[in-house]
Amino acid sequence: MGNEDEHDDQPQEPGGQGGNGNGNGQGNGNGNGRKGEPLEVELSRQPSYLADMHALRRNRSLRMLVGGDLHNHQRAMRWFYKLAEQQQPDLIIFLGDFVNGEPLEYIREICASLRALAAHVLVIPGNHDPRQSLITFEEESYDGLKSIHKSNAFVGGYSFAGLGTSITTPSGASPFEFPDEGFADALASMLPADIWVLHNPLEGILDKLADGRRLGSRSLRQLYDEQHDKPMLVISGHVHDAHGMEQQGGTVFVNPGALVDGRAAMLTLGGDSLEVKFKAMG
Repeated sequence: MGNEDEHDDQPQEPGGQGGNGNGNGQGNGNGNGRKGEPLEVELSRQPSYLADMHALRRNRSLRMLVGGDLHNHQRAMRWFYKLAEQQQPDLIIFLGDFVNGEPLEYIREICASLRALAAHVLVIPGNHDPRQSLITFEEESYDGLKSIHKSNAFVGGYSFAGLGTSITTPSGASPFEFPDEGFADALASMLPADIWVLHNPLEGILDKLADGRRLGSRSLRQLYDEQHDKPMLVISGHVHDAHGMEQQGGTVFVNPGALVDGRAAMLTLGGDSLEVKFKAMG
């Protein structure tokens, strides 16, 4: 069976939850591993110009702290700041849902705090963030912070392509959501890229709610399936119940879990290997 999460005031390193999003089993799907043991996978890529372009710069590792779905939970945000101070990542990735409809000033304060914790910070909006958050991201995009919603970034020799917001939710009530048809078009124009940074997951991958409903995007899944140069890593949030990791072919999919639930993940890329450590707040 998979490892149970450890809970403490200090960040812990639980085993990942089931890759199918139902919370069962080890994060890599094999059910093996010891408590607190990081998950390690080998990444395989088809030949592409991106691999040639960045091969020399990939000799060093890239340490990424990933979180999202905060929904303005103050204790979780303080824990994430502390985690960043402890881990000293090269890059912080924030997957959106900074707030739950609160004023933009809350997002501005979070961005300012994140900027002080890592040399590079990449952010995207979630479906619960106000549409005006894009203006806030642009205003806060300095000293290493960058919005990659419908945009690219290059960090540590790896190329990133980002797409925030979500497809239409079951309630249809969040402020920043769109129909699934055509949702992936903006991402398509930025590919190929080594790493996809998404708020909404792909259909059928880390997209299942506890009640069995799936919130993944069909257009994103179709776009992924059509790619000759598939990404080595896809990071997504949005579906709180689907925290964990899954591997399909040469691509690893990771949902770090929701910060509002006290979850995040530390990812270390080195050459063609990836180490994933899931973190849980006590």
